[in-house]
Amino acid sequence: MSNVKRDMRNGRVISTRTLPVRQIEAQRSPVDGYVAIVRIEKDGEVLVDWHLPRHARHWATESEALRDALEYAATLIDLGVLNEMPSTWLLAG
Repeated sequence: MSNVKRDMRNGRVISTRTLPVRQIEAQRSPVDGYVAIVRIEKDGEVLVDWHLPRHARHWATESEALRDALEYAATLIDLGVLNEMPSTWLLAG
């Protein structure tokens, strides 16, 4: 997808993107906000692929959503949360 932003952190690829959120009241409802999607990979293996937590919070702008998604992923990596994950955690969503 063209709206995917990629970053590297400690040997892992962090891919972030956003999805617009709308209240479908009419065929052309305006965007109400954005939800952030994060994927973290290492050596071609997907470690996590999920929407950013916080109860599916909607961000007002796409740039806010991308910034928070990258910060969240970097924190997980820096804390070592993804170093020794049970196999049942490989894909979360």
